[in-house]
Amino acid sequence: MAERPTVALFSTNFLEYSQTFVYDELRHHTRYDAHVFCMRRMNEDAFPWPHVHVMEGAASWLGRLDAAVCRTLTLSARRYRAIARGDYALLHAHFGPGAVYALPYARALDKPLVVTVHGYDVPVLASDRRFHPRFWRYAAAAPLLRATVRRWLAASTELAEMLVDLGMPSDRVFVHRLGVAIPEAEPATPQDPPFLLMVGRFVEKKGFVYGLRAFAKIADSFPEVELHLIGGGALEGRLVETAHALGIAGRVRFLGVRGHGEVLETMRHAYALIAPSVVAANADRESGLIVVKEAAARGVPAVATWHGGIPEIVDDGTTGFLVPARNSDAIADRLRTLLSDRSLRDRLGRAARAKMKTCYDLAQRVTALERHYDDVLRGG
Repeated sequence: MAERPTVALFSTNFLEYSQTFVYDELRHHTRYDAHVFCMRRMNEDAFPWPHVHVMEGAASWLGRLDAAVCRTLTLSARRYRAIARGDYALLHAHFGPGAVYALPYARALDKPLVVTVHGYDVPVLASDRRFHPRFWRYAAAAPLLRATVRRWLAASTELAEMLVDLGMPSDRVFVHRLGVAIPEAEPATPQDPPFLLMVGRFVEKKGFVYGLRAFAKIADSFPEVELHLIGGGALEGRLVETAHALGIAGRVRFLGVRGHGEVLETMRHAYALIAPSVVAANADRESGLIVVKEAAARGVPAVATWHGGIPEIVDDGTTGFLVPARNSDAIADRLRTLLSDRSLRDRLGRAARAKMKTCYDLAQRVTALERHYDDVLRGG
């Protein structure tokens, strides 16, 4: 039997807990193999992979120098040799800035380059953030990316439209929605006492402060209900302070950063997920919010915002509820409706799970990704 073609997958930090979708895609390929190229190896116990080429952490001074040059100029003799020897069918980078680390090798070795964009990485090119040291290489490389990338895969329709507005060729821009694993087991009964759940990094775009304010508005009406938060980040202190200021600190549990399996197990027992995402001041935004899909796959409906790719996931009034961004009153109103009507909650949860099976099953979405690879290799 012929060997399967191999993809060189570029993931700058392999792998952060917030990027489990990268690992899920890797593990579900059926017609392609993948070798990972990263700057830093992270959380190796949680995300083992047999073929990972790491730049940073070399023992020799020459290796450390090579990594420093790569971090600054995206060029590495060691990486060039590895990709040249690897006979890779194509290069695939996750996130726009990650594509910059793949770009010189795609051009030098005449390899097709595919880039998946996920949220912040598109609007940053149209904002002042493009001059930030973290993004200047990405902004400077944008014209070369525009000429080189064979296929842009946008995680939402909004991102695809933004790419075209930025001048990326429309015939090279495609919407590719990320999938999630659908558990075979039927949804679990919500935990008693019931709890609402928010999951994600503690950053502005998650909008968790609006979730806290909404919970404060309904807390007296539902004294048995708690609010649990999973995650961590720069805004943790501010969120804790907000809970105290709102008088709900005794009903809010900050569970910290958890492994993916723990997150999913906690999610199974939640009454509902709150996803109050917003466009941040720096233009960062969501695309297709994975935690909403994961909750839906477990029969847990979401109260989420009309934001980014979320309306493509949640059908308002059918699989969950959508509300305007930054509107705590609207979030509270929908939570009140859910908590007052268990049959409605169950009906929305069943419909959400059914939609995930039809539209976002992980195996089906990876099959769709492999079809993108096929098209690119055929010259499309």
